[in-house]
Amino acid sequence: MRISLLFFFFFAVILCSFLPRVKCQTPNLSSVIAEVIYDRLSNLSTVFKKEIKDNLGFCINNVEADWNGAFDFSSNLDFLSNCIDKTADLTQRICTAAEIKFYFGSFFGGGSKSTMELNQNCNLTSWKSGCEPGWACSVASSEKVDLENSKNIPARTLDCQACCEGFFCPRGITCMIPCPLGAYCPLAKLNKVTGLCDPYSYQVPPGQPSHTCGGADMWSDIRSSREVFCSAGSYCPTTTEETSCSSGHYCRTGSTSEKKCFKLASCNPNTSNQNIHAYGILLLVSSLIFISSFAFSSFLMA
Repeated sequence: MRISLLFFFFFAVILCSFLPRVKCQTPNLSSVIAEVIYDRLSNLSTVFKKEIKDNLGFCINNVEADWNGAFDFSSNLDFLSNCIDKTADLTQRICTAAEIKFYFGSFFGGGSKSTMELNQNCNLTSWKSGCEPGWACSVASSEKVDLENSKNIPARTLDCQACCEGFFCPRGITCMIPCPLGAYCPLAKLNKVTGLCDPYSYQVPPGQPSHTCGGADMWSDIRSSREVFCSAGSYCPTTTEETSCSSGHYCRTGSTSEKKCFKLASCNPNTSNQNIHAYGILLLVSSLIFISSFAFSSFLMA
């Protein structure tokens, strides 16, 4: 009897993970599937190790440590569980190694961070809604997606919808990439004044009333994608949660936790830097005392 229950449980896990039309209504089941998906994502560090060293070796000594610093979601996988509940086919929507290389390759090749080369899913003859910023599509349920495949981009043009919270979906590819820690990637809301999808900088395509604002659309250096980083004066314990810095603490851009102010320094709520005027006053007073002592000593010696 126990074996039968275990078999049924694992069958349900596999079924919910790979069939796009099956809804995982049990919260615990979604959590189990999220852990399986996270384990697959964690293995991508070995796939990109050589590329990271070749392109970023001048500033990265320990690839695995830096990777974990950006993508160690093990303490909270809620964003994966929520996306599983929303899409029911998350494994068919996450970018493979080939798609991630295609996206970040534009940075190393000197290309634009907002415009990529055409590919089999987004080109002059086929431009699905998932090619638009903040949106993604799914691979056919009959096709098994290998996240570690770094050579071939899968055909991904089905059931296009808004990117999940905690992911970013660049313009020109139809898959989702997890936002790194220190980012804040909520679903966007249409700003009827500017026409932009806040807090991001893209617009919905004209002439498509059913196309809404999606999720985040890019992540790169802070100069190019500041809106994706956790804002100054706040900290983001997860990529879907932003919390204001409390009194007595400060939070710089991209913080995952708040930092306690030094003694004698003051920090108002929602601040990004410490108020160290007290240290400046102490330094000034110390300097005056030193100068006075030196002048007095010189006077006595004279």
